[in-house]
Amino acid sequence: MPLKTLEQLVAEAKANVGHISPDELTEATTASIILLDVRDEPDYDEEHLPNAVSLPRGYLELDIDEVAPDADTHIVTYCGGGTRATLSAHTLKNMGYENVSVLTGGFRGWKAEGLPTEKSDA
Repeated sequence: MPLKTLEQLVAEAKANVGHISPDELTEATTASIILLDVRDEPDYDEEHLPNAVSLPRGYLELDIDEVAPDADTHIVTYCGGGTRATLSAHTLKNMGYENVSVLTGGFRGWKAEGLPTEKSDA
């Protein structure tokens, strides 16, 4: 079997997960959504979306059941631009989470639209 490139893996993952725009996310009932920041913790600590939970991609499979014990929960993943979030969402789908979306444009897209962010208490 030939090796797949990152671009091929991301394209495959994009085709299998939902997407949500920053506008759709701000209009959604966020109480029923788990917003998952899959960037590394220093990035999360520096600045992140309000109410986001930090779960770096490298720990996703290990800790997702603590963050989202219910497989029907709507999970929205995001990273800086979308690659890690898309791969993370695809992994979550493979693990049995059915209602998974990727934030279109990632954290950079969110900030570019002037939407609110917050910093961790350090």
